[in-house]
Amino acid sequence: MTRYEHTQIGHVIIWSLLAIIVIAGGAVIGSSSRHEPTAVVSVILLACLVLFYKLKITIEDGTLCACFGPGIIRKRVRLAEIVECEPIRIRWWYGWGIHLTPRGWL
Repeated sequence: MTRYEHTQIGHVIIWSLLAIIVIAGGAVIGSSSRHEPTAVVSVILLACLVLFYKLKITIEDGTLCACFGPGIIRKRVRLAEIVECEPIRIRWWYGWGIHLTPRGWL
């Protein structure tokens, strides 16, 4: 039984990566030289788009689960392991997503 579920769509990531892929695709089409590096970068960016287009948080059966995109990248934590929770402000250079910060897991 799911007690909580929230999904956040990454609009900035989606539109940024799509714009870069379109620009890189235009560079490939307009270029007469070899274009394998640009195609490889486009494929990598497309994979990133699929993997990170949304963040879904669920709490069920005593476990908090945070997963990106289709769920390949995820983090599970038992609720019993969570000691405290409070809203904080983090520095922009800590990055986005699920990661360890000097104050603990974000």
